[in-house]
Amino acid sequence: MGMLEPMKSYSKSNAPSFVTLPDGNEFSTVFSFMLFRFPRIQEPVWRERIECRKVHFDDGEPIRLTTPYQPRRRVCYYREVENETKIPFEEEILFENDDIIVVDKPHFLPVHPAGKYVNETLISRMRIKCGAEELSSAHRIDRLTAGVVLCIKTRSKRGLYQKLFMSGAVEKTYFAAGKLPQNCAQTHWHIRARMEPRADYFRMQIVAHGPTNSESIIELIECHNGVGLFRLRPITGKKHQLRVHLCEMGSGILNDPLYPNYLKENPIEDYTQPMQLLAQRLAFIDPTSGKPMEFKSKKRIHLHE
Repeated sequence: MGMLEPMKSYSKSNAPSFVTLPDGNEFSTVFSFMLFRFPRIQEPVWRERIECRKVHFDDGEPIRLTTPYQPRRRVCYYREVENETKIPFEEEILFENDDIIVVDKPHFLPVHPAGKYVNETLISRMRIKCGAEELSSAHRIDRLTAGVVLCIKTRSKRGLYQKLFMSGAVEKTYFAAGKLPQNCAQTHWHIRARMEPRADYFRMQIVAHGPTNSESIIELIECHNGVGLFRLRPITGKKHQLRVHLCEMGSGILNDPLYPNYLKENPIEDYTQPMQLLAQRLAFIDPTSGKPMEFKSKKRIHLHE
């Protein structure tokens, strides 16, 4: 007799995800659109989800394999991943009132469900911990970055706080440990550059053409054995902005797997080597109370490999 295959375990998101069917007549069924829209999810997976009535319109009407494509209708589904990895670090609540929760996020924990993470995310954990089904974040930081994240408890207040970040009304301070640039005499940098995706799309790069779309102010505040502690203030909020800007000035964050060189992700992540980038401070005028608010992370950056 052959050996039995180990049982597979699946994690299903507690909160639904939505996609609105765009205008057009390229697809005959909702099923065919979902296969096109999510190419990384194999056909048998979508087939099983639909047959088990895990996919439906937002009014509750179930979607079947033969359900005709209907532009502008919103489809509801639940993210699922196989054998989701448990992130062995806990978030800490720094502040809470009727409208917001400010959380100190650990390294390695994503903010929102994506890729191989569904329930091991900051938002999923906080929804369960606080019993707030509508809870969401006002902004994002990378999975490998630790630090302060502002969460909004209700959908009705979400736009007020997200607008603060979109309009540049939030002061953000980061700390990073990275190798010292060759010009050790320089301690201040004001980086203005145009950033665009690389050919692989999950990394960013600085390009020579086009108008500036990213800006950061960076200060070297401490040195030790060829490694510097940098204080960074992003003026804009492009993807991977601080990581790319540090590389542009001749540095690079300790334990960064993407910049300056891409290190293919190992199946088993090394939790003893977190990327040394910390979202250390957020400050803003609360749009509900009108009061100044300031929050700082309790975590620290280490000047060693």
